[in-house]
Amino acid sequence: MRALALSLILVATPCLAGAPLTADEFDAATKGATITYDYGDGVFGTEEYLDGHMVRWAFEGDLCLYGTWYQKGDQICFDYENDPEPACWHYFLENGRIRGVYMGQGGGWDILEASRDGGPLPCAGPDVGV
Repeated sequence: MRALALSLILVATPCLAGAPLTADEFDAATKGATITYDYGDGVFGTEEYLDGHMVRWAFEGDLCLYGTWYQKGDQICFDYENDPEPACWHYFLENGRIRGVYMGQGGGWDILEASRDGGPLPCAGPDVGV
């Protein structure tokens, strides 16, 4: 019975056995995509992954922010305009979808890829139509 319980736990949490994505793996899984992330209670936000590790991000219904990403140790970190602190994550590829675990202050919460398309991120405000 213990073996069955342990097996179920390991199947339910596949990222515990795998290493976070490297920069090359993350780039291959995201480049050219616009990915909407869910945090369990609804849409968290959407990010468009551009060439040269550039990104465009928006929380649901908010203005777009521009930034860059880079690998720092085993984390993928994002520097966004007007934010002095980078946002660092562990990313995993699970069943073809990206899952992120926030590593910053108050971290440990997850986001999961809810949808993906190749179109530009629809931005509210000054970037409408971009």
